[in-house]
Amino acid sequence: DRKLKCKANDIQSGRKECFVPYLAPDAVHPSAVGHGIVTDLLVHALALAQRNSCEGEGSSYQNELPMTTFVAKTTKELEVRGDFLVVNDVARIFSRWDQLKPVGKPLGFKRYADDSLEQRPGWIATDPSGGSKISFPIDLPPSECYVVYVAILKSYAGMGTMMVEVRDYGNKKKDGNPPKHSTQKKVDGLWQSPISVWNDVQITDDNIAGCTGYCEVDITTDPTVRGRDGNKVKILTVSARRCSRGQN
Repeated sequence: DRKLKCKANDIQSGRKECFVPYLAPDAVHPSAVGHGIVTDLLVHALALAQRNSCEGEGSSYQNELPMTTFVAKTTKELEVRGDFLVVNDVARIFSRWDQLKPVGKPLGFKRYADDSLEQRPGWIATDPSGGSKISFPIDLPPSECYVVYVAILKSYAGMGTMMVEVRDYGNKKKDGNPPKHSTQKKVDGLWQSPISVWNDVQITDDNIAGCTGYCEVDITTDPTVRGRDGNKVKILTVSARRCSRGQN
């Protein structure tokens, strides 16, 4: 019952008929059996981490994780990093929807769904010359340190780069006043993995007060990178949490 129907010219000489791949059909999509294996591994890792935490031991996996992976040193730090105070989103996922609305009129960005089923909207710019601009507000209680994230679509083809700037106005909205602090970060929507997924990019740092109340997140696209077949930038969310510095 696992045998597939293959056309005669699909079967090369000396090969057997096609069968459903047992673990995964490709490098990134597990089969049902593969999903079961992943589930077992995750449940085991979480249960072991919980047991070690209760017994006062560190995670046995901590020293084996890649250097790019964040590992909280304390439960307090983990709590702060996971407690997002605001998540402004392009699409409704839960009953509450804090819609991602720009400040003023965007230049070159439009909100629409670019997938075949029209179910995945975003603020999208595709101008090959770059220069598309959009700004989003973050309005939080003043006099605290906040870390700002921008979620973008990451894909393996047709994506462009952008400059993201967080301008911090502190306890006062813009009103013609210059920002107290500005943080800039170059962000690339292209990666090597053969999948297209939402990716949260941290813009400001935990150890530097890049946002202390009212902030604006400005995004400006760059011209098409030489050798690429597109210049798409797709913005999905803007979010913020408290800084985790000094959380012990």
